[in-house]
Amino acid sequence: MAKPEAKLTDRFIARAAATGMTDAAIAAAIGVTPQFYSAVKAGKEQPTTRFMIGAVRAGLAETFGEVAEPVLKAVA
Repeated sequence: MAKPEAKLTDRFIARAAATGMTDAAIAAAIGVTPQFYSAVKAGKEQPTTRFMIGAVRAGLAETFGEVAEPVLKAVA
């Protein structure tokens, strides 16, 4: 069975941008490295449970569903 994939929601990205904080400051508030935050934001890495918990605790979302959504892939 393939591992599910997830990406940040557009809502989360917009909310994070609206804070006026730098990506490094957002990463610190979430509790991840700036490098990991940048990779997740760019879609190169998946948001982890720790990332989603940190985003909710930092006030950047109210639920995990506001942070990340599944990446739907076509079935061949």
